Amino acid sequence: MRRIAVLVGCAAVLLAVAAPGDASTAPRGRVTGLIRLCGGPPPGRCFLQDGTAYVLGVRNRVRATQEALHARFSFLLPPGRYTLAAKTAGMRGQRPIAVKAHKVLHANIVFSGIS
Repeated sequence: MRRIAVLVGCAAVLLAVAAPGDASTAPRGRVTGLIRLCGGPPPGRCFLQDGTAYVLGVRNRVRATQEALHARFSFLLPPGRYTLAAKTAGMRGQRPIAVKAHKVLHANIVFSGIS
């Protein structure tokens, strides 16, 4: 009887180690921000602009895409380094970001020099 209990205990440990965690329970970080157009004659102004926001991963593969309504976007991503990009009014902008588990990163995409 003791031998069966030991075998069952060992099997449970092996299953726990060998089975990868469910992707939905893996740690994530959130990236939120705005698409902004800035510029014009001095003193210049910034305006919020609807568009498409997306996240690029390794080899510039698109990891997530979102229509930015009211210029706002939000992504839930695994920790790592990414490129945050946006397209609006025929323009494209981007910036590097680093996502950390259980943290919120506020990162805007700003198009500057708009006249």
